[in-house]
Amino acid sequence: MIRRRTWTGILLAIGLSAATCLWAGNDTPIIIGDGSLYIHSEIPWSHYTTDGTAKVHPEAAKAITNVEIVMPNNGKTVDCGRKRCTISIRYGATDIVFASGANGKGLRFTTDHSTFHAGSDEKEILHNDTGSKISSVTVTRGRQILFRETAHGGTKVTIHYE
Repeated sequence: MIRRRTWTGILLAIGLSAATCLWAGNDTPIIIGDGSLYIHSEIPWSHYTTDGTAKVHPEAAKAITNVEIVMPNNGKTVDCGRKRCTISIRYGATDIVFASGANGKGLRFTTDHSTFHAGSDEKEILHNDTGSKISSVTVTRGRQILFRETAHGGTKVTIHYE
């Protein structure tokens, strides 16, 4: 009897681990980090298309599910509920905006792209200004402001796109 319970427990643990890996595998997060600003996309930047001043995520069927903001002495996870979501970040003199369509899908990245250059691999871009810091982060869902804070360095924003 004990052996059967042990095997059942082991199989259950393996099943849960596999399910977690499959679930996590659907997320293609975008991470924006401070202190010599970098933007990491799980999808290589060369796969994005350009539409005017915006870079458009190639996986248009996915949606922004939530945004994690980490700041010294302040942090929050904002639920975007697969609805229109806009993440606005100010870095030095550069405005960086990630926005989705009405259903949270169709992620677009708008900024002055000439202020960025390639990073250490095809998934990373770096801002040319290495001396500035993120000074503000605002997240809205529809027209409702869910998060708005000034920042003074040490900021990280993760956009979950599933």
